[in-house]
Amino acid sequence: MTDTAVPPDLRTRPVQLSAVSAQPSVLTAPRKHTSIAELPFSARLGIAATLGLIAYFGVFAQAFADAAAGSRAAGLVVTPLLMVLIATGYHRPSRGVGDSESDWIIAAIVGTACFAAIYLLTERMPTLSSLWRLPSLGFVVWFACLLAILFGARHVVRMWKLWVFAACCATPLPFLLGASALGGSDGAVALLAGGVGAVAVFLATETGRLRHRLIATVSCFVLAAVLMTFLDAYLGLLAAVVIGAGVLPVVAVVVSHRITRSTGEVPQPSDARLPRVAPVSLATLTVIAIALAVVNYPASRAPDAPSVAADWTAHAGLAAPDAFPFITRSLGADATLMRYELPGTGRPAAAVDVMTSPSRAALDDYAGAVWYPSASPVEYRPAPPTAGLPAGARIVHTNADTATYGDDQHWYAVTWNWHAGSVYQTVTVIVSQSFDGRDMPPAPAPLSLLDTSVRPALWTTRQQPHVDGEVDPSVISRADQVTRLLVKSAEVAGAPARD
Repeated sequence: MTDTAVPPDLRTRPVQLSAVSAQPSVLTAPRKHTSIAELPFSARLGIAATLGLIAYFGVFAQAFADAAAGSRAAGLVVTPLLMVLIATGYHRPSRGVGDSESDWIIAAIVGTACFAAIYLLTERMPTLSSLWRLPSLGFVVWFACLLAILFGARHVVRMWKLWVFAACCATPLPFLLGASALGGSDGAVALLAGGVGAVAVFLATETGRLRHRLIATVSCFVLAAVLMTFLDAYLGLLAAVVIGAGVLPVVAVVVSHRITRSTGEVPQPSDARLPRVAPVSLATLTVIAIALAVVNYPASRAPDAPSVAADWTAHAGLAAPDAFPFITRSLGADATLMRYELPGTGRPAAAVDVMTSPSRAALDDYAGAVWYPSASPVEYRPAPPTAGLPAGARIVHTNADTATYGDDQHWYAVTWNWHAGSVYQTVTVIVSQSFDGRDMPPAPAPLSLLDTSVRPALWTTRQQPHVDGEVDPSVISRADQVTRLLVKSAEVAGAPARD
């Protein structure tokens, strides 16, 4: 057997192998960019603040205009800013598995329930809700829903201190009552606003050491008190509140955060991540914010109060008034509250209460206030146009049909506003529902948190039916007679009291 010759072109040739470095695949190379779903903390909070302000811009713009006109509820102007400032202190994502769909469901259910509760309370007790300005609480609900979707429902629950703060500051009545307890002067209002800003600083520095938080809080309050006292004397109350209770807390929190980072006190990073936010979610939130802005657009303001002469009380024969100094704690040092008694002989006794302030906005702060005692909530009603009463007059009365032995005295009142000389006045003709004329109607009393919140809440929880009751025609006739006398006297004085 012989070997077969192999052709030269089929002979095996040595192959030389060389190491070739592996090149990364173009399709798998990561790209450094941030998608909408991976927005950082600051961007998410900015979106929440922007959408919240869009939805309730009309409400807070009106509050700013009222504060510029002399409203005592100036602290309401800086409330949205302080809420966002407190939210910056919760920059660590909450632990746990995030679920965007669950966050949407929770926000929708809780938000709808809260908005429904605000609406039902407003419809059930419109006078008290106007005093509290309950629709302003809708901003708190909307802001919480935004944070629940952008940061997760667990994150919102962790921020419970923020919601307690917001519930106390988003409506003006707690601020007004607090300022009244401090004396009611412009300095007391500014001092209270500075205290609210200092509390926001303490809550916004949640991650810092307690010693540093207390130093930042006390320093902010002291500096605000000094600065606001100076600004109040030269620039006015609104400028003092904006700078001392708005700008200064922001500066204090920014400085505190930088000190915390420079001293190495930043908390350890968490493994938790912020939930993903889809573009359709942001689009939906934007549409809802625009819809809320349309719903919350402020109604046209009431027309200017009719003008009367400054001495209309003398033309009406009103003399020997009784003064109630407590009104200065609510309306300021320049306010007065005078009562002119009109005893009756064989007819219900009446009185004329005149509340005076140089600022109409200060009177409007208490447009929903009932200054007279009542066993159950009472409601203002527009006066019948056929009664010939002043423009914008309202009536309010207690329900004498439910009177029991030892119960408070029942009354019927007609109230309206007008411009007397250089001041604004709220005039109230109050008549006792006692027919013998010996019992004078009850005297006005200062507002309290018990009468404006606790008792109405207990009355509502007992599911009491709201019944106005009937008022004897002689009582209504007496009130209309006195009111027409005042209107006629104001017209005789040289300035028309009607539009």
